[in-house]
Amino acid sequence: MKRSPLLAGALVATLAAAWWAAGLDDEGAPAPQRAARKAVRRDVAAPPNLDGLTLLARESAAPPRGGDRPDLFSPRSFVPPPPPEPPAVPTAPPLPFRYSGMLDDGGPPAVFLARQDEIRLVRAGDVLDGRYRVSAVSRARVDFIYLPLNASQSLLTGALP
Repeated sequence: MKRSPLLAGALVATLAAAWWAAGLDDEGAPAPQRAARKAVRRDVAAPPNLDGLTLLARESAAPPRGGDRPDLFSPRSFVPPPPPEPPAVPTAPPLPFRYSGMLDDGGPPAVFLARQDEIRLVRAGDVLDGRYRVSAVSRARVDFIYLPLNASQSLLTGALP
């Protein structure tokens, strides 16, 4: 009970200090500050001009189908898209050689191959241009291996076997 008068005195002292501090602000220059605050508030309270933003939003939005409103109930598929196609398997380029004839000298068979203006005599096991190896020679065809891909290719001679 002795606290009540002490708390009441503290309350009165606080109110007196607040009243005295409020009087100090009025003596300085209250009229210009209040006028400036009101002017700022009027400028802030004015609605901003958003015409340019709405025009930009309309231009960037996709045009809705079938009228002013977008179709909210358009059919949609939840099936996953098909997987991408696998990359193409590399293949050997077409043979740059033409069959020009065969040489039968009693040893392993040999063939004449033409490439542009050049004619070569090749036998099985020969390597041509570092890219082709002759794997087999017969009357009906000449078999090659394209070395970068290890792919087999055949050149038909046109003769019957």
